[in-house]
Amino acid sequence: MDVPGLLEYLKMPRKDVVEKALDITLGFTTQKDFQGTWAKTKGATAQIIALACARNNPDVSLKATKCLVNLSEDAQIRGQIRTEKGIQLCIAKLRDTVSGPQHGLYVSLLANLTIEKAACQELVEIEEGNAISSFLRTYVQSAEWKDKEKEYQHGGYVFTNVTRFDFGRKWLLSGREGTKKRYRCFCLPTYKRMNIRDAPSKEGKASGKFVYHGDEIESLEEKDGWVRHKDGWTALEWQGKRILFPSDTNFSMLTSLTDSLNPVRRIAAYQTIRNCALDQKLVSDSALLNTEMISRLLLPLVVSKCYGESDRKGMPRKVLTKNELLVKNEAKRGANKAARDLQNHDNNSAVQEDVAVKKAILETILSYARTDESRRLLDSKRTYIILREYHNLETVEELNELIVHIQNFFILDKKCLQQPRDKADDDGKVKVEHEVWSSPDGPTWNAPVDPSRAIKAASDDGKESLPKEKTEATAQ
Repeated sequence: MDVPGLLEYLKMPRKDVVEKALDITLGFTTQKDFQGTWAKTKGATAQIIALACARNNPDVSLKATKCLVNLSEDAQIRGQIRTEKGIQLCIAKLRDTVSGPQHGLYVSLLANLTIEKAACQELVEIEEGNAISSFLRTYVQSAEWKDKEKEYQHGGYVFTNVTRFDFGRKWLLSGREGTKKRYRCFCLPTYKRMNIRDAPSKEGKASGKFVYHGDEIESLEEKDGWVRHKDGWTALEWQGKRILFPSDTNFSMLTSLTDSLNPVRRIAAYQTIRNCALDQKLVSDSALLNTEMISRLLLPLVVSKCYGESDRKGMPRKVLTKNELLVKNEAKRGANKAARDLQNHDNNSAVQEDVAVKKAILETILSYARTDESRRLLDSKRTYIILREYHNLETVEELNELIVHIQNFFILDKKCLQQPRDKADDDGKVKVEHEVWSSPDGPTWNAPVDPSRAIKAASDDGKESLPKEKTEATAQ
C-alpha cells in the first residue's frame, strides 16, 4: 500500500475524500508491514492524530481514532503518538467522551500506549497523579454493562501496566487528591480510642477529644512521630504499637472492585493488587488490616467442605458465612450439580472461580507470606486451613504448586499455628504429609503481570479484530 499517497488524501479538505481514505487505511492498520511503512512515513501519525481530534467531524474523528488504536500495536508508532502528546490526548478525550464508542477506543489506546514504561511514567505524572486517579474513579464508578466487557478489560490493562513499575505502585498506594496526607486509626484491640493532645509529645495536655478506631484524619503537619489535624495532635505510635496508617484512597477504590459482579473487573482488581504486593509498603500488617484485604483475598478460595470447629477460630466472619452457605447449597443440589453463579460470585466455590483471579490471589498471598509480620497475621486468620482444603479440590497444576509453596512458609515458621497434619508410620515415627522445601525460594513468579499483546480496534467492517488473549495472568 502507498502510504505517502494515502497520506495526501488524508490531508485533503473534502470530508468525503478523507472518510474514504480513512476507510481504506482502517482496512490495512492491523497488518504488520503496513504499520512498519506507516511508522517510516513522515507526518503520517501526526495527521491521523489531527483527524482524531476533529471535533466538527465526529464520523472522521471516530474512524481516525480506530486507525490510531490499531496502529498503536507497533512500538515505533506508539513512540510517535507519545511525541505528539498522545497520553494527554487520551486523558482529555476520556473526560470529553464520558460514554459512547470513542470513550472505549481511547481506553484501548491508553492501554496500548502504557505497554511502554515511559508512557506509564508520563501518565502517572500528569496533574501530579490526579489525571490517572480520575480515570480510576471513573472506572470504579461506571455501571456494569455487559456490552462494555472489552472497555473494562482494557481499562484494567492500564492499571496492571502502570503497577508493573515502582512509580506506578507508589501512585496507587500513596496517591491522593490534593496535597494533604490522610491517616486512618487502627488501635483495636489494645485501645478503643486515642487521646488528642495540644502538643506533639506525651507531655502534651489531653484536649478531651479522641480519635476512634477506624476514624480518618487529614494531616496538617507532622513532627517527631506526631500528626497534627484539625482537633490537635495524635501519635503515629503509642507504647510500641502503630496507631495511624496512611489512608490510601486510590488503593481503597481499586480494592472495592473485588466485590464487582463483573468478572473482568474483578480480574483487573486482583491482578493490580498482586502487582502492588511487590512493594514493601504494601507487604505489611497495616495494608492487610486496611480495606479488609485478608477477607478479600481469602473469600474466592473458600470451598464447600465444612471447616472443623477448632479450625474456624480466627477465620474472617465473611469467610465463615460463605463456607456455611456453600455447604448448605451443596447439601441441597449435590457437589456435581453446582453451577457457576454469574450474578453473585460469593455463591461460588473456589473450584468454580476464575483461574486468573485465583492465580493473582495466590501470588499476592505468597508475597505477604515472605515477611514474618504479615505471615503471622495471615496465620491468625487460618489462611493455612483455607488453603489446605482448597488444595484438596484444585485441579490446575500451576495453582497447586503455588499453594504448596505458600504452605511451606507457614510450615517452616514455628510460631505459626497451622502445622501440617502428621502421621505415624509402622515404626511409630512421625512423618509430615506435605513435602517441605528446605529453601522456600519457589518458582520465578515474582515479576509484575504482563497483560498481553497490544489491542486492536474495530476493522472496517465494524467487527472487532482482537488478538486471542490469555484468560490467565502470566508472570514473565
